[in-house]
Amino acid sequence: MTVIGHNRICRVDNFDGYEVLAHPLPDREDRVFQRGQPGASHVAVTYGSHDIQIARPTGPGSAGLLAILMHHGGGRHILEFYEGALPVTATLLGLPERAQYALAYALFKQADECAVAARVDEASRWAQAFVDGRIRKRRRGGKRFVNIETPAEKERRCA
Repeated sequence: MTVIGHNRICRVDNFDGYEVLAHPLPDREDRVFQRGQPGASHVAVTYGSHDIQIARPTGPGSAGLLAILMHHGGGRHILEFYEGALPVTATLLGLPERAQYALAYALFKQADECAVAARVDEASRWAQAFVDGRIRKRRRGGKRFVNIETPAEKERRCA
């Protein structure tokens, strides 16, 4: 599972444990947008392979969570996020189906791209720390701890 702030994106085998609130554009043909259709852009786009559902988790500790369930060629994925005090669910469910689909797809893709960028940034941070010799390992109470020193901490240690 990848964690981004309070958002959780994970790959799952099934969507058990979720109450589906909306299933915008359930027919594959409805997710193909042709040039010149009302509400379509200037290019023809197909989202036929991406099935999206808006749901709420039903398990314990899931109060205030909203989920976007996506099923595509890469498997089944879930984006869970806290809606907080804002009326996100009511607003999202009040939109027309095409707008629900577009917004849910955009939220999911944006969170997914942020997760990829965070992994790349963290990997490069650790790689640079290794090159600079700033990775510190220690043991305490039978546990191992690994952390990255700041350049100032390394300078004080080496002085």
